[in-house]
Amino acid sequence: MRYYSLFGQLNIRRVIVSLVIVSFCVLFSGCAGSDQEKTQSYSDQTPVEGFVMPKAGTYDSADTEAVVVSIDRQNNTCTLYNRTVGKNYTLSYDGTTKIYDKYGSLTVIDQISAGDIVDVTFLKSKKLLNSMTRSADIWVYDDVSDFEIDALNGRMIIDGGEYRFKDDLLIFSGQNKAQLMDINTCDILKVSGNDRNIYSITIEQGHGYLRLKGQDYFEGGWIEVGKIIKTVNNDMLLAVPVGKYDIKLKNGEYEGTRNVVIESNKETVLDVSDMVTVDSTMYGTVILVTEPSDAELFVDGKEADMSKPLSLEYGIHQLIVRKEGYESLTQYIKVGQESATLEITLDKKKDYSAVDPSKDTPNASPSPVVTSIVTQAAEINKTSDYRVTIEAPEETEVYVDGSYVGIVPASFAKNEGTHVITLRKDGYVTRSYTIALDGVLRNETFSFATLEKIE
Repeated sequence: MRYYSLFGQLNIRRVIVSLVIVSFCVLFSGCAGSDQEKTQSYSDQTPVEGFVMPKAGTYDSADTEAVVVSIDRQNNTCTLYNRTVGKNYTLSYDGTTKIYDKYGSLTVIDQISAGDIVDVTFLKSKKLLNSMTRSADIWVYDDVSDFEIDALNGRMIIDGGEYRFKDDLLIFSGQNKAQLMDINTCDILKVSGNDRNIYSITIEQGHGYLRLKGQDYFEGGWIEVGKIIKTVNNDMLLAVPVGKYDIKLKNGEYEGTRNVVIESNKETVLDVSDMVTVDSTMYGTVILVTEPSDAELFVDGKEADMSKPLSLEYGIHQLIVRKEGYESLTQYIKVGQESATLEITLDKKKDYSAVDPSKDTPNASPSPVVTSIVTQAAEINKTSDYRVTIEAPEETEVYVDGSYVGIVPASFAKNEGTHVITLRKDGYVTRSYTIALDGVLRNETFSFATLEKIE
């Protein structure tokens, strides 16, 4: 019995040891399985071979003096124009994107707008904008109103200084792309460039339109709207800068003033039939100096003697200065003080003898030009043998420099220089385009395809 008991105790101990060993193995096996599962889960989240997750400040590409074309703040994207290759590209931006002014100080994307010139760095593979900095060498002129654009020669005069531009010049009206012909002589511009080269122009303040009603007493006289001076005729539609004005009209003893508000792309009708008549004639003395000195002078259509001071009635007067071999100049002056001196220099005529004067040359994409407010008032030469034809949607009214010329297709006598073409049709937004006519003896046609319906 004692032997049996000892054997039984040994068996019980063996069973306990076996159970302990089995439990340990199961526990070890479970731990090993858990580690294997963690390792597998981690490897599923690791990047594929050769790919590096972008970090803040990561970039592999850069572009200098790029033009901002548009910013989509809803989708956090920015479209830029690379001037070297002549193409647009779009980048996204997020909270890691850094925006700097030209002095290196941090700013925000809301301070960037279409037409700005910037240096950018970005991650090309993700099309992610890393940084955007206003280009340090770029100059910006705001509130430009004294300008002259010669599109035929790629030239612009700003406050007397001459600048150049190429075919890749970008034009914006607010945040929308525009064309050079959309710039009106009365618009306010923002111009950006480097050295003497212009990269972008933005129309900061546009224009509306003024139509006169009941102007019979003033026909043949003058209307003054800000810097715009025009002869009053029986059907006028003037492009006028947006803003508030004291409109002044005068024709002999009849004169008057009216207040008017001009809104962007809208037509304002002003009734002047009840303006006050006065007879308070005053005169001022004008000394005129011309180069060349022996040029001919005509004041209000009559030849004048420049060898002595001119005595002119207060108000608006038309001056025409001409000489053989020089470009004739038509200019309007306002006499409003006792005495003044005016200097006029004529430019020598251009030589167009090398140009083939082929007639009826269509110009589907007109080359527009704008000029200064003072000289834009030149009248159309009614004696020209060559014509300019305007094509547009049916029933569109055509105005040239504010004067009505007919329903499309309408034509007018060709006269070298700058002219504002205004298109008007009931139910559509009135539009103005500035075109340049050269001195080549040929007919020309300008086509304008569409007008925007009024919402």
